[in-house]
Formats: sequence, C-alpha cells, structure tokens
Amino acid sequence: MFKDVALVLEGGGMRGAYTAGVLDALYDEGLKFGGYAGTSAGATHLCNYLSEQRNRNFRLDTIHSKDKRYMSLGNWIRTGNYFDLEFCYHTVPEKIDPFDFDKFKENAAVSDFYAAASNVETGFAEHLIVRDLRKDMDAIRSSSSLALVSSLVEYDGKKMFDGNTADSIPFEFMDSIGFKRQVVIVTRPNGYQKTANKLVWLYKLVYRKYPKFVEAVANRHIRYNKCLQTLAEWEARGKTFVFRPSVPMKIGRVEKNTQKIVDLYNLGVKDAHDNMDSLKKFLQGSV
Repeated sequence: MFKDVALVLEGGGMRGAYTAGVLDALYDEGLKFGGYAGTSAGATHLCNYLSEQRNRNFRLDTIHSKDKRYMSLGNWIRTGNYFDLEFCYHTVPEKIDPFDFDKFKENAAVSDFYAAASNVETGFAEHLIVRDLRKDMDAIRSSSSLALVSSLVEYDGKKMFDGNTADSIPFEFMDSIGFKRQVVIVTRPNGYQKTANKLVWLYKLVYRKYPKFVEAVANRHIRYNKCLQTLAEWEARGKTFVFRPSVPMKIGRVEKNTQKIVDLYNLGVKDAHDNMDSLKKFLQGSV
C-alpha cells in the first residue's frame, strides 16, 4: 500500500481498453494506492481494480459491450440513452458477470475513491466520493453519462453529465486534497492536442437552459491541453508517473471493432511491463 500516492485515470470510452491493460499489469504486481480518482471510463475501470477482479474490464470491453443492450442506436431512440441503464448498471454486474461489491467496499473504506462528473448548472467538476457501489452506483453513472446521447443524471441534488467536460484527468484535484505524488494513466499518446468541439452549436441548442455547461463544452479543448501541459511539467519534476500509449492507435470512443480493442489492451499490458521497474522506483521514493 502506497498511502501517499494516488492512482488517477483519464476517461475516453473504449480507449479505456489501454487503461484496462495497464491496470491488469498493476494488479499482477499487487499494487494498492492511498487514493483513487477517475473520469467516465476511468471511473468504471477503477471499480474493477478496487473489486480486485482481473480481466473484468477486458470482458466488459470485448464481450459485454457487443450486446445491443449495452450500447446501440436503438437504445438511444427508445430511451434517450445510448447505453442501456438497466443492462449496464444492474444486469451485467448483478447477473451476467457478477461484480464483487463486498471487496470493492472493503478497499474503498481504506482508500478514498472519487468519480469526476460535470455539473451542468455550474459548468464545474464535481468529485463524487464512492464507498459502496450498492448505494453509490449513480455516482459512477453521473461520471459516465455522455451528453447528447444520455439523459441527465441527478445525484446528491445536482444535475450532472460525463466528467470529461469539466475534468478529464483529475490529478490536480487529488493534489489539492493532499496526494502530492500520483500515478496517472492517460489514453492519448504523447504529443496529442485536443481541438475545439465542432458540435458546440448543437450543445447550444439542446442545452440552452444550461449556458455554463455549454461554455464548458466550448472551452474544453483549451482546458484539456493546459491540463496536459501541467501533467508533463509535474512528470518532469517527479510529482507524477504517467502511462500513455507508446504507439498511436486510432480507436473510436464507442469502438465496436473487437480486434482494435484487444490490440489496445495488449499495448497497455506491454507498456506497463516495459515501465514497471521505473514505476517501482517512483513508488519506493515516496515511502
């Protein structure tokens, strides 16, 4: 247990297959951290890390995601949600591929876990603490519900969408609460820069009641690129250890090509193994 180090995960939909590979390699080394934070797919992947279920993220990405009940245009037309809520948040974890709720709760009681969501009324991030997924599943749903293809999530009296708009990589939040050293997994290769969202006009139309959220969407690329710059500076100073794809792979946020997902997962495993000695030196320096 590295109590003064946090593990922080970026979102990115199916690009999270890379994260799944890195996490399985970390799990094989028995690594546990003092705190955890993730956004969107990063938050869902952390759930399985804390439940200590190796390969479960891989199964979700390569098997369960292929079920039309998981994600489909038909779901969106019928319910307003591209991802079927009952199937994703109940049927899969409770029946098809049982989630270890008790092990998750045990680990979350020792190390705080935060899921980042976007408050549509303020445009700012909400970092929701998750301790018991039997009770706090909507915190994960808040972090993962994509605007335009999902309905708003009301949690703890607030209206929220996917956390990527407000805080894609919540390492600065974890620093603010005391974790001055962090291991960060991002899903974009080195040198990536985000461009402006071309659908801002649609957000303005659909979410005209929430102008601060629309503004956050319009400025997200600026905030994200600054975030990457800060992360690189912290990495150079030894404050963070960053895993990022060593090879660029073109993969969609809702990618359905299983081989691409498998290849990205395998890249995550390889990158983790290739950098494990350096990671351990970083971690030992914090003890």
